[in-house]
Amino acid sequence: MKNPFCKIFFAIASFVLVCTKSGATEDTIRFVTCADYPPFEYFTDGEIVGFDIDLARLVARKLGKTAVFENMPFSAMFAALQNGMVDVGVSTITATAERRKNIDFSSPYYTGSLVVLFRKGEPVADKTQLSQQKVACQLGTTMEIWLKDHVPNAERVIMDNNNQVVQAVISGHVRCGLMETSQAKAFSAKTGLQWNEIACCDAGYAFAFKKGSPLRKDFEAALAELQAEGEIQKLGQKWLHH
Repeated sequence: MKNPFCKIFFAIASFVLVCTKSGATEDTIRFVTCADYPPFEYFTDGEIVGFDIDLARLVARKLGKTAVFENMPFSAMFAALQNGMVDVGVSTITATAERRKNIDFSSPYYTGSLVVLFRKGEPVADKTQLSQQKVACQLGTTMEIWLKDHVPNAERVIMDNNNQVVQAVISGHVRCGLMETSQAKAFSAKTGLQWNEIACCDAGYAFAFKKGSPLRKDFEAALAELQAEGEIQKLGQKWLHH
């Protein structure tokens, strides 16, 4: 079994090289994301797209800057923020109490629900059915935290990314996968898997910053303007169909 800390080390090391080559300037905001979470952030035709990506660009534009995006494993993003390798994290990040100890957050820009993704004909109706079952979720996410807190006797199968979660469900390696509603809709449309909502998120998604970053207040103001202008609602209609 590969050491997960090695994965994080090499991901960060690779990211340092990318940043060095990209030559980020004062005219740019360096965003870090984990692009395996459709419809919020994912790759299509070699480009990162999604709700979060469009929102990040809108905020950057409000601040008179250009958004630059780097992709890395979700579990490595917080270290990148703390080390100043990037400016802002945008990757369906929930501002948990534990994360607030080391990271600053904006106000939530989206609040969703938690769902289970399962094979056709093998439905999961509520969280009680996760007891003593293998449940896949992505490393370092709110889903992992929720599963540990609310169904402690489930066998958590932790994956590096959500594409692996989906494949684990399809192959029968796990009983089901845990993710957010909009993402489950996107994956089920592509794979034929089905889903049920089982809980509300404890908190919404927010932008993440290094402790004390002056960008946080700028983002707060920009988000308030975009909300008042109806731009965030438009993104919801475009990417989330509501």
